[in-house]
Amino acid sequence: MGISAPGSSSAPLRVCLLHNYREAQQISMKVYAEQLGRALEGRGARVDRICPPSIVPPVLRRFWAMDKLDSYVGRFVEYPRIARTASADVYHIVDHGQAFLINSLDPRRTVVTCHDLMLLVAATGRMGNRLQVPMALHVFREVAAFLRQAAAVVADSESTRRDLIEQIGVSPEKIEVIPLGLNQPFAPSATLRARGRARWNLPDDAKIVLQLGHAFYKNVETCLEVVARLRARGRPVILLRARRKLSPAHVKLAKQLGVFDSIVDLGPVGDHELPMLYNAVDALLFPSRYEGFGWPPLEAMASGTPVVCSRAGALGEFAAPAALTADPEDVDHLADHLISILSDPKLAASLRARGLVHAARFDWDVTATRLMALYERVREAA
Repeated sequence: MGISAPGSSSAPLRVCLLHNYREAQQISMKVYAEQLGRALEGRGARVDRICPPSIVPPVLRRFWAMDKLDSYVGRFVEYPRIARTASADVYHIVDHGQAFLINSLDPRRTVVTCHDLMLLVAATGRMGNRLQVPMALHVFREVAAFLRQAAAVVADSESTRRDLIEQIGVSPEKIEVIPLGLNQPFAPSATLRARGRARWNLPDDAKIVLQLGHAFYKNVETCLEVVARLRARGRPVILLRARRKLSPAHVKLAKQLGVFDSIVDLGPVGDHELPMLYNAVDALLFPSRYEGFGWPPLEAMASGTPVVCSRAGALGEFAAPAALTADPEDVDHLADHLISILSDPKLAASLRARGLVHAARFDWDVTATRLMALYERVREAA
């Protein structure tokens, strides 16, 4: 039975989830909203969704001016108009990038999830070179400031909670850390391992290390240097990459390091193929410079794949307890960890066992249960 609405002992709590504008361009946020909605319904909530359509047809968005018109007018003018028509006990803006919608809702009954403050953190230099994109940084800062008006802010991690306090000035008592769940039933599978190696023409006897992500903070450069270090130490591996292929700059670096022939660049891989991908490899290498949460290490663990990652951002909270970790730029330490996993079956087995137990903690039903309790507190206080 859901939490009762005011004046009723049986009516379910009505929650309105406000999805991202053009959410197809931010798949992780689309997945978050979809998984959260299903889990809330499983806990008895009545869930309404606002998924605003683009105001400019896709065929016209091929032109830069029309794309910008859709991005700004559709997001900042049309979406707020649509949001004002919503009616619910609690409103939940699923991504801090849409926090400006608070102006169109009742702030006393509005919850916003903040996944990370990537642009603000990058601008401080905490992720290496300072990221200087003045216009984007200005817009992000203006939008993020609306978080201070929310009844509650959900942070994916303690790392993001600290950033909210330090970078935005959100009151600590408004912030609740509620980790995410995993998005599909990952599990170890010898069948998936064999199928994946056949699917992508990977040698049965090769040692294969997986790397995911292409953005600057995913630290592709260090991954290439780690592979070069392994080769220099007589431990050649195949670096399997998925999603977006190497940039021209990374291709140039890989050739300079002499490891280009060690890379298998798959390009786009569907979400339904991820369980097979994780099972097909011997380890995940994830030396990210920053994460607000970080699904890949947990997905790998749930698949029985050992993880070597950094301790940056939320990875120190959610991956480190069952992974081998190092600083993001510590090539030698990361290489040592991979060699240990690939050459020591007992260590690899231990990491697999720890990872399976650890990853099982991340469940959408747990996330929804905690959110339902938060919604009730917000509704009572409104």
